[in-house]
Amino acid sequence: MSSRATRIAITAGAGLLVLAAGTATAQARPEPVSKEKSCLVNVGTGATRCFGTFREAIAASTEGRITDAPLSGKDAANDRKLADRLRKSSAESGRLNAELAILYEHWNFGGTSIILNGGACRSGNGRDYTGEFTDWADSISSVIPVACWIELWADPHQTGTHQEYRDSTPYVGDAMNDRASSYALL
Repeated sequence: MSSRATRIAITAGAGLLVLAAGTATAQARPEPVSKEKSCLVNVGTGATRCFGTFREAIAASTEGRITDAPLSGKDAANDRKLADRLRKSSAESGRLNAELAILYEHWNFGGTSIILNGGACRSGNGRDYTGEFTDWADSISSVIPVACWIELWADPHQTGTHQEYRDSTPYVGDAMNDRASSYALL
């Protein structure tokens, strides 16, 4: 083989090796993991469990009664029938376990979702549950009341500026955005 043909063969072979190595490297990379998670907080005990998807969190919260919720909290916010299914699931089960409210890290139901779970609310007969935000203080921007209305407070122990939410709210407003340190469920 001539020296020119040898150089062409070596160059082509080296190029194929680089291409093959790049393909192998690309195939070995894991899928990007979303930083968004869904956490389940028991309002009675304060116990918190976080999941990779909203669907997993709802399945755990409903004890397997709902296993086909949307994968993301944002998609769940757009599922108009999900809140009704959650209310109905808790009532049909005969248990006091209920999804009380869903809070979101970002406006328009984005970011991490926090599902507040516990016994049923008594429909506006006062504060049924109160709690402090530990991991999520000063980070709530949107809310969905499910079985209870939710009141956000700027300061710990339900003090300071506060706002009550009775309906799905894609933006909690300038007074409460990224300021809530505690909550009450009504």
